[in-house]
Amino acid sequence: MNTSNIDTKTDSDLNKAFWDSLQLEILNSKKAFSVEDISSYVEKSFMFSLFFRGTSHKELSVFRSILDFKDLGYLILIEVLPKDNDNIVDFDIDELSLYYFIKNNLPDLSTAIGPMIHNRFSIMVTDGPEALAPGKDFKPNSISVVTNLLLALENEFQIKLIAGIGNAQSIHTIYTSFLEALSCLPYCNPGEIIHVQDLSRHDRYHIYEYKEAENHMIEAVHHRKPDAYDYFLMMMNRISQLNDNAKRNKIIEALVLASHASRIDGMDEVDYIDYTSHINTLIKLSGNELIEWAFQKFVDITGFVKKPNAIDYSNKIVQATKEYLEAHYAEEISLEDVAEYVNISPQYFSKLIKKNTGFNFIDWLSMLRVKKAKELLTNSNLTVKEVCFMVGYKDPNYFSRIFKKKIGLTPSEYIKKNTQS
Repeated sequence: MNTSNIDTKTDSDLNKAFWDSLQLEILNSKKAFSVEDISSYVEKSFMFSLFFRGTSHKELSVFRSILDFKDLGYLILIEVLPKDNDNIVDFDIDELSLYYFIKNNLPDLSTAIGPMIHNRFSIMVTDGPEALAPGKDFKPNSISVVTNLLLALENEFQIKLIAGIGNAQSIHTIYTSFLEALSCLPYCNPGEIIHVQDLSRHDRYHIYEYKEAENHMIEAVHHRKPDAYDYFLMMMNRISQLNDNAKRNKIIEALVLASHASRIDGMDEVDYIDYTSHINTLIKLSGNELIEWAFQKFVDITGFVKKPNAIDYSNKIVQATKEYLEAHYAEEISLEDVAEYVNISPQYFSKLIKKNTGFNFIDWLSMLRVKKAKELLTNSNLTVKEVCFMVGYKDPNYFSRIFKKKIGLTPSEYIKKNTQS
């Protein structure tokens, strides 16, 4: 009997279990957050749910009471541009630092700041009817706010930005403002801000015909490029001008094409869209509701929005990094060493690892070393000092501090606890 396949599968399962448990331990080892830190995560969770998962009226009411939102609001969507012409967005910004920087620059506004998704983040500004009611011309003020904010962000983080601004909406229909802000971005030049009311005046707005945008969307979905969302947006901009029956037909057609492109790419977990199950829903929807529904289904089908802290081991850089750390964790390793090994810049490597794992490089390496140390301390008679050197640390005192920070016990306390049990 050939047992090689069985052994390989067992090793693979054990390897996956090890790295999955490592991810969990990294999460559990995080230090306690301040009240302000927790507020930032509540805002991110709310914004993610609102624009990418869907939020019920009950959830929205809970978030409103926690975050003290006003009745009306508008969306600002900001995008970080590539530094060169290679289309690689190379930046490394701590999201918590970004959150506090924006809050400090907008102290007089009621805002919620969304998470960084690829190279974009959103800001919702809320106010009462005295400022944002229909008929109020808030556009000049909103453009002034965003202009000053973009200049401050560019100077602070040394990045180049563009921004789109949507119209004021009720909090319950704020998704429309998000789509309006999003529709502005493909037509912005570097450093430019476009309000949706000014969009039709831009020459580039009329460049893409529907079929061309459709072809680009299919190709982008197939190759897992984030600009698939932009091309889908261009398609929806054209579809939005049609009557509701025509909208429904074109939306289903676009979603089936996106689903097919995802399947071609080998994404086995993505099923072909069962459009027959959505007929009743589509019939009940009309106007912008149809467009909003289409965007939510597009995200579901293509999976461009990844669950937070889900490690994407299918990414070749992540896989190569995991293998390199497994082989060299006992040595002196720097972020620059691993970036050179995978043949990308340290800045881009840092951002890519955070994006695909949910953790920064140092967290990943430190927790791997601590996890290996736990195994050695539990299953051998080695001293703490010996284990320290074996997992890549030169200073036993520093090793003990890192171990306690991650596990909550010193190595000696950990040995004693496991010996007693």
